Amino acid sequence: MDFPEKDFPLLLFIAGKAGLNNSFTASTSEIASELNISQQSVSRKLSLLAKNGFIQRKVLASGNIISLTEKGIKLLEKRKSELERIFSGKKDFALKGKVQSGLKEGKYYIGLSGYQTQFRKFFGKKVFAGTLNLKVNEFELKDFLQQKKKFFIQGFSDNKRSFGPAFLFKVKLNNSVDAAIIIPERTNHPEDIIEIISPFFLRKKLKLKDNDEVKVS
Repeated sequence: MDFPEKDFPLLLFIAGKAGLNNSFTASTSEIASELNISQQSVSRKLSLLAKNGFIQRKVLASGNIISLTEKGIKLLEKRKSELERIFSGKKDFALKGKVQSGLKEGKYYIGLSGYQTQFRKFFGKKVFAGTLNLKVNEFELKDFLQQKKKFFIQGFSDNKRSFGPAFLFKVKLNNSVDAAIIIPERTNHPEDIIEIISPFFLRKKLKLKDNDEVKVS
């Protein structure tokens, strides 16, 4: 379920009282008084937030013990990123990621001729058979990709199996190296991990090791 926008002030109130990793205790009437809404509305909104996994709520005779869940914290992080971008005054912004070791599967898939033919058209040259994995903020990633043009890479089949389509987003790494974020239509990667391809062996080209920070623009 999408987050009900009208309940965001209550979630923000809970974060202000409890912090991100603690809890606080209050009656519904106390919360209603501070937010200037009815006690019935508070009770209903708390139930809905708890039901949909944004908060944890334990009802006692002395009041409600309330804390944020990981899902609630992630929503606040998303809003924080959105506000930072708005107040920065920048429509275009760079993404920062930290180098992660992958499972070495990228070397096999990127090296397939059915993909390489299309990558060559995109870059004008052959692509290195491998990917650079970066851990990023998943909410910043969504905003970043919205400002980028999407290029479609067709899937194909050989005599043994089929290989799915993907999307490319042209980027530069550290303001100097041409590359592209590749997002397969089907992937097992977590949402905060991106794969990057390039005509270059990026770890060697940029002298990277695990946990080094990379600017993606």
